[in-house]
Amino acid sequence: MKIWRLTLFIFLLLAGIGSTFYIYNHRFTEKTKFHRIPVTEETIIYEDHLREKETINILILDGGGIRGLIPLYVLQYIEQRVGKPINEMFDVFSGVSTGAIIATGINIPSKQLQKQYGDYGSKVDLLIKLYKSESKYLFSTPWYHKLLTGAGLLSPKFMGDRLHQVLKFHYTESLKFTDLENYVIIPSLDIYTGKIHLFKNRGREIIELPSNSVYQLVIAASSAEAVFPPVDFMTLREDLRHRYFADAAVSDNDPTSMILLDIIEQFPNKNYYILILGSGTSPLSSAKDSYQDVKNWGRLQWLPDIITDIQRSMDTQQLYALRIAQLLSPKGRIEFDYLNVKVANPKVGIFDYESMDSLKIHADRLIEENKAAVDQTIKHLKKSSE
Repeated sequence: MKIWRLTLFIFLLLAGIGSTFYIYNHRFTEKTKFHRIPVTEETIIYEDHLREKETINILILDGGGIRGLIPLYVLQYIEQRVGKPINEMFDVFSGVSTGAIIATGINIPSKQLQKQYGDYGSKVDLLIKLYKSESKYLFSTPWYHKLLTGAGLLSPKFMGDRLHQVLKFHYTESLKFTDLENYVIIPSLDIYTGKIHLFKNRGREIIELPSNSVYQLVIAASSAEAVFPPVDFMTLREDLRHRYFADAAVSDNDPTSMILLDIIEQFPNKNYYILILGSGTSPLSSAKDSYQDVKNWGRLQWLPDIITDIQRSMDTQQLYALRIAQLLSPKGRIEFDYLNVKVANPKVGIFDYESMDSLKIHADRLIEENKAAVDQTIKHLKKSSE
């Protein structure tokens, strides 16, 4: 009789726990939804002045979560050396995930930032301060969410409303994507088609935007799969195309070739200079282990290295594509610099806010290890600014 009661108790307990997990992950998981608001042709802005330029300067920023501080520190260094704000040195800005936040953040109109923050220094300085002050809030979760989602195995790891709140406050509800000071292109993953969709704030393609709100588009471009809930731009029609969006980093962490192709098609027969800033590459776990240990690894042990290898492969393929384009073009037509660093000593994860102070050390090392390329970049940007 006692065994039967114990068995029933255990069964009811497990059923209760299972039901709690199911209800939380299927009924209480956060949603990020916005009403799709068509952008009218009256708001179209063209970058006709780029047709008159001899060289078009393009800034590309890779994804990488909190490690976006690395390219921010590099941009801060470039600003100090050139003596001009970054948003005045480049013509086209693009970035994936955290790179989308940076690309849009350095192009927010100065008047808005002064009204919101007072004397904020440079836009790069402000973004560095915001990353430091908001990262703990974004990348930490209540104990119950961590428990009931299995630390992100069953539902998004972090709270979507926190990302929503931070970006909504910084960009404000009133700031339009077309209000940004320069040409900004943000890649986002169209979940329905599985293809990368480019949000553009210039040209006729802005009428294809699901919204003209900067903060809504940036949320759609930085909601990493399994980390934050994807965005749904709700429509009255049943057509699901261009409605569900998420972070493009899983498909294209470095969008350089896609952006360059788009710019060449819009503005042909120019010279193109591209500065690509990485947010750090994680070292391989296998690099510090002996063969005796590695030979026994299974899926669990190999998984971190596989993810790192995918990221490295993405970056390498972009460099191959750029090098091919460079070789097939007239000399000087396409020039680029790629700056990145291995994130080690200490190793910092892309959501590891507790170690973000060490990212300044990594940025300094990136500058030191790539001194010739950095000096070349600064020389080019100074010449372009004359």
